[in-house]
Amino acid sequence: MSNQRTIQQNKSLHLWLTRLADALNDSGQCLGDGRLVRLPIRFTPENLKETVVRPYMESAWGINSTTKLDTEQIKELYKDLDLICSERTGVHIEWPSEQSLSESQREEYAKK
Repeated sequence: MSNQRTIQQNKSLHLWLTRLADALNDSGQCLGDGRLVRLPIRFTPENLKETVVRPYMESAWGINSTTKLDTEQIKELYKDLDLICSERTGVHIEWPSEQSLSESQREEYAKK
């Protein structure tokens, strides 16, 4: 088994969810409310975590918290969810890394 996910991986996950929510909202997507008449509920990092990330983790590994992910599981989670999201919505967000962030973004990323 791999080591527990790193603090940097956790920061990247939350930044990725923020960027994904923004991109989905900008593209006109909405979460909906699960009812017959779908309300235009905007995506947030929190509701993406609850409605996408958590069910994926529970199905794939039987875990319900990102704190329990190991370093390989978080990589697999991103790869699979990005592929699904890209195919279904046309939205792809690169996994945040120091190389992919501007200097100001790196400073903000390091603070969290």
